[in-house]
Amino acid sequence: MATYPEGVDLTPALTAWLLLAAVLVASGVGKLRHPEGTAEAMIALKVPDALNRPWLLRAHPWAEIVLAVLLLTLPHPASLGVAVVALALFTTYLLLVWRVVASGEEASCNCFGSLGSGTVDGWTVTRNAVLVAVALVTVVDAATGGSAIARFGDLGTDWWWVLGLVVTAAVTYLVVREGDAPAADELEVMEPEEDYLRLPIPDVPVRAQEGGAETSLRDLAGERAQVLLLLNPGCGPCKMITGRVADWAREVPEIDFRVLHAMTHENARELVPAWDPFYVQEVGGAVGSVFGQPGRPAAILLGMDGLLAGGPVQGHQAVEQLVADLTEQITAAREANAEAVRLNEEHAAEAERLESERVAQEWAQSEETTDGATEGSESDSASSRSAGAR
Repeated sequence: MATYPEGVDLTPALTAWLLLAAVLVASGVGKLRHPEGTAEAMIALKVPDALNRPWLLRAHPWAEIVLAVLLLTLPHPASLGVAVVALALFTTYLLLVWRVVASGEEASCNCFGSLGSGTVDGWTVTRNAVLVAVALVTVVDAATGGSAIARFGDLGTDWWWVLGLVVTAAVTYLVVREGDAPAADELEVMEPEEDYLRLPIPDVPVRAQEGGAETSLRDLAGERAQVLLLLNPGCGPCKMITGRVADWAREVPEIDFRVLHAMTHENARELVPAWDPFYVQEVGGAVGSVFGQPGRPAAILLGMDGLLAGGPVQGHQAVEQLVADLTEQITAAREANAEAVRLNEEHAAEAERLESERVAQEWAQSEETTDGATEGSESDSASSRSAGAR
């Protein structure tokens, strides 16, 4: 056990070790319960592609849990190594969220899975800064020979316990703090209904072509069904949807996929070039407003009959599921049509074969009749010659 100068209270160090371990366990378990959030966070926080690998995403929550266990169980000098790793990890988290907040972009990190608010804002930076400070305390303690195990044997009874509880409570609040909840009427829009009520497509203005005239959203689906994708340039889930739009358009050519936002075509092309082939400007944000401003990403299906055919649905998974269901239905219809065409072709081929056989039979019968008439004529001629000879 390490020795410290007389009068030094070791309770703050123990609080730091325990707090870091608790946060890492909460983060790891949250990510395991909400695994898709990790992938969304990697994109939203602009993590380099080299670190955005499927196996790394799967290993990330387990690594946090293992690190928490090591923080609590390893003695000095191994405790210094894990404390440095924890400090590097939380510093990286801080830099990632600070960069997003400084850029002014909208993003969600899902740092603790589905627990608390996933929105990256000033509170997120504050929380991560506190965690970096706590991690620094563990590094200092470990550098002077300390560890969590050693601190359990050096518990103090001074006022540091009160400060430790205050810090723990503050970090807990920053972790589980809920974001601004959407209004009740907005939530009702997002809830799926067992019997989908097909309402008329709202008559709100959109601009399908750069510099073109405004047209009604209702007219957009006049000739082909439309999937409207309400996206934002900065949110992680929206970026994941953006990466799938071109594939969806190829897989389901019977439907038009449209990306909607209030910015002009020019701005959209500069910010998100991948939107350009699918972009439709919602003039004045009218589309989002008429559907109750659903959180983005969101998707809405417009039918050719002037009625809504699906949605609005909100969230990356819900949008993916809507497109998956739509793809399945259209694929089934496409296969049924192909089967009907095949059967029609087979029937036509069979009818053609029967017609050919009929024509061939008639021709053969005609030939037999002709041959019979010819033989009868020759026989009559021969009989006439015999009679003349006599």
